[in-house]
Amino acid sequence: MVKREETGIEKLDSLLDGGLPKGSTVFLIGEPGTGKSTFINQFMEEGLSNSERGLYITFDNAPEEVMESANNFGWDFEEHKDNFAFLDAYSWKLGKEVDSEYAIQGPSDLNAFNMTLTDALRGIGEGEKRIVADSISTMVLYTDVNSAVKFLQVVSAKSKASDGVLLLTLEEGVQDKEAVSKLNYVADGVINLKIEDDKRYIKISRMSKTSPEREWHRFEIKDNGIELMD
Repeated sequence: MVKREETGIEKLDSLLDGGLPKGSTVFLIGEPGTGKSTFINQFMEEGLSNSERGLYITFDNAPEEVMESANNFGWDFEEHKDNFAFLDAYSWKLGKEVDSEYAIQGPSDLNAFNMTLTDALRGIGEGEKRIVADSISTMVLYTDVNSAVKFLQVVSAKSKASDGVLLLTLEEGVQDKEAVSKLNYVADGVINLKIEDDKRYIKISRMSKTSPEREWHRFEIKDNGIELMD
């Protein structure tokens, strides 16, 4: 029987036969505003509320901004500080001293990035880990796609070793099709999001150890997070 990690989105977990397969690396792909960040925050909250470990790699926002966004839904990452951490890959852009315990001075130095990642994973302790990164598109802008793929394979391997899930957001339309194809080589699953006629939709395009129906489902972002409407 395949062990799974619930996403915190009840109807989506049902479509996924119970959740994302443990040990998997999953891409969440969509244009800006489709709900990717809300999805990964909800996914992280679900794990932390069940005493799992969590690492949030942030490329596009400061950790404080991520926590503020999560707090809008009642998700308090700070109360899980003993088993949760940020890897700050954003604040270096501001040109000021970074307070985060785990931070890098730009994603182009992948060796330094890997060492900081190792320290962060060790710091949140032993056990099942949820690792999220928002967004990989930003990392690729500071390095070439082949190096990014090799690095993500390392991160994926570390995630698998913890029997957890690695969830990565990718901005649709930022990378060309060849780059996206190379990045997808790392993925065990792909979930797409879109906005059409001011309505949001989600589709499980592929998922290892799962037989998704590959149909679009409408969802809304409510006070308690993402909720599928059909």
